[in-house]
Amino acid sequence: MLTSADLAVLNEAYRSSKMGLEAINAVISKVYDEDLALDLNRQAVRFLSFEDKVTEKIREANKRPEPESAMGKAMLWTSIQANTLLNTSTEHVADLMIQGNTRGITDLMKAMKENKGAKKEYCELAEELMDFEENNISRLKSYLK
Repeated sequence: MLTSADLAVLNEAYRSSKMGLEAINAVISKVYDEDLALDLNRQAVRFLSFEDKVTEKIREANKRPEPESAMGKAMLWTSIQANTLLNTSTEHVADLMIQGNTRGITDLMKAMKENKGAKKEYCELAEELMDFEENNISRLKSYLK
């Protein structure tokens, strides 16, 4: 059975992986650098894998992942469209993705600190996602001038 702390950590991991995937899907059509596009597609596959893992853990307890609000999705899409309206350079897109990954790490850290009673297994899954996002940031830095 999932405790409220377990569920909070898992839901944040779900939200973070979902947001990462949605951000990539929103920006990928604006990417003209083949290497960056390949990196982002690889990241998308891993985000989807994390989303599936977390969903499975939540469903094992006969629960459902917290759905993202329609407003949150719209805000993400609008933000990406506005931020890439006049500048779709490789450097700018990489910078936007770095900011998104940083936000994901920060939100996961907060969730883990606020829910110290969460099972080790779920915290390790969240840490694995944070490590993945840190690696994304390192990789994306190579596209900055």
